[in-house]
Amino acid sequence: MKRNQIMMFTAALLLTAGTARAVHVWEDPQGWWGGHFTYVETDKYTANELSFDAFGSYVAGERHLGNLFDTNIRHGTWGGGVGLNYFFTHELGLGTDINIPDNGGNFIDQVEGSLIARWPFEPSGFAPYIFGGGGRATQPVWEWTGHLGVGLEYRFNPVTGIFVDGRYVWHDKEGSSDRLLLRAGFRLVF
Repeated sequence: MKRNQIMMFTAALLLTAGTARAVHVWEDPQGWWGGHFTYVETDKYTANELSFDAFGSYVAGERHLGNLFDTNIRHGTWGGGVGLNYFFTHELGLGTDINIPDNGGNFIDQVEGSLIARWPFEPSGFAPYIFGGGGRATQPVWEWTGHLGVGLEYRFNPVTGIFVDGRYVWHDKEGSSDRLLLRAGFRLVF
């Protein structure tokens, strides 16, 4: 049941994102989608860039930051999520994402906002980035969170890319465990 909800939610988001560009699509059908799977020699990262993320995720409870490398992949929760990013300069932007793990709890377990700093290596397509911010967790209890993370993005062209990142999430309530959140997914730039 939960997987069907996730799939319907993701489909609704993709449909909504497509209708926002419907006028452009009708004017030039190859203009937006036609460039997704082509290799071009132009700048792949630009200022004033809005992008949509869809990702798979892995969440593991952590006792302390010092125990981070003792994490066993069998004791975490797999899931997914979606996000939006806006870069107002070539290197600096804001992002938000929601994580939907398959843990039988609330549909959305956390909503996070981030300040992102990236360093594109043009024309290779690679851009390492660091990010940090905060948000709200809803599972197992409602509480405020803070996080820091690192990641790497690769752009095939100016409108299509893939990314992988990891963040450590601190929780504010006594007795709550911190979390390690790993994400891997694709990014569509509008």
